[in-house]
Amino acid sequence: MDYQIYFVPTPIGNLEDMTIRAINVLKEVDVIACEDTRESRKLLNYYEIDKPLTSYHKFNESSKSMDIIEEIRRGKTYAVITDQGMPGISDPGHILIKKCIEEEITYTILPGASAIITALVGSGLDNDKFSYYGFIPKKSSDKKVLYEKLKNEEKTSIILDTPHNFANTLADFKNLFPKRRLAIARELTKKFEEYRQSPIGDINIEDVTLKGEFVLILEGGEREEESVESYKNEILKSISEGKRTKEIVKEIKKNSKLGKNEIYDYVLELSK
Repeated sequence: MDYQIYFVPTPIGNLEDMTIRAINVLKEVDVIACEDTRESRKLLNYYEIDKPLTSYHKFNESSKSMDIIEEIRRGKTYAVITDQGMPGISDPGHILIKKCIEEEITYTILPGASAIITALVGSGLDNDKFSYYGFIPKKSSDKKVLYEKLKNEEKTSIILDTPHNFANTLADFKNLFPKRRLAIARELTKKFEEYRQSPIGDINIEDVTLKGEFVLILEGGEREEESVESYKNEILKSISEGKRTKEIVKEIKKNSKLGKNEIYDYVLELSK
């Protein structure tokens, strides 16, 4: 084989979405590393592939990566698959790729199924530029950080969510950006595949089927032009505290993209 390790995408719902090359690679490698051996066995049985499986998931990814590297150095060839989709994106694989680079192990990434790209194309929202944010965090503090990024994101955003958490996510989105459009992609490539797209404020949770993994495509926000007038109260407060003009300009400049002269002239005007 040409490479020592192959990262092979697997179907995100429909077992027939495997490429011919992916099937051939899985038939030819010595070992297949997978997230869940029981889940992967269903796929392999479908294509009559009988190869040794080894468990490789997010809880053992670091240690297992070195075990795989050692096996490869002994002459073994490996394929890495996940339960669904492309290894290394919100699934195990990224750490092993970094190790391959460090240890000079030859590898390749096969093209194939990806829920985030499928959902983005199917959403109907702008896709010339986009940002991927992974799963909605569980911790409130992490969620707050993500929401602040989404609030200021001008590009289309891709976010993953679970059915039991989506009601909370929708409520949060309605408070933050009700006028922006949201596409909900659910059960992709399966029998009950669904795409919904509308302004967030118009979405009723009662109308959403809370089953299957959700891929959310969020419309980008419009950039608000920054104005020196928005700092009026802050500047007046600094003036009342007796701060010098130069000091006030420096403080405002540090937290904005405004020009120094523009800030300086406005501070002088408010100081009169």
